[in-house]
Amino acid sequence: MSAGFRYLPHTADIRFEAWGTTRDECLAQAARALVDSFVDSSAAAPARTTTVELDGGDEQVLLAVLDEIIYRLDAEDTVPQDLDVRTTPAGIALTLSEVDTDQVEFTGATPKAISLHGFSFVHDDDGWRCAVTVDV
Repeated sequence: MSAGFRYLPHTADIRFEAWGTTRDECLAQAARALVDSFVDSSAAAPARTTTVELDGGDEQVLLAVLDEIIYRLDAEDTVPQDLDVRTTPAGIALTLSEVDTDQVEFTGATPKAISLHGFSFVHDDDGWRCAVTVDV
C-alpha cells in the first residue's frame, strides 16, 4: 500500500480519508490532506521549522496533529508547506516547515475545527487508515 489521501463528498464541510503503511505515514498524509484542502503554498519558501511533541493514543495523536495545524493558522498566521511525523518514546514529533499566510494562495475555506463525528484511525493488514471531517 502506498501512502495517500482522497477527499470524500460532504454537504457543508470537508471530509477526507488518508492512509499509509505506517502510523507516522498515515498521520503525515492526514495533515497534508488538511492543508491541501484550503491552501497552495508551493510557490513560497519556508520561513521557519518548528517541532512539536505530541502524545496520546492513536486517535488522540491524529486529532492533536490536525488541531496543531489549525491552531498555528489561527494564532501564528502560518501553514505547513512540508511536514514530517516521527515516533518518539513519548508519542510523536511533528516537524513543520512553515510559511506565513501572506505568502500563500488560499484555495478553499479555512478550517475551524475537527469534528469527532465519523472520526476514525485504524490499523489493519493493509496498514493504517483514517477518516476525518473538518468544520469550515
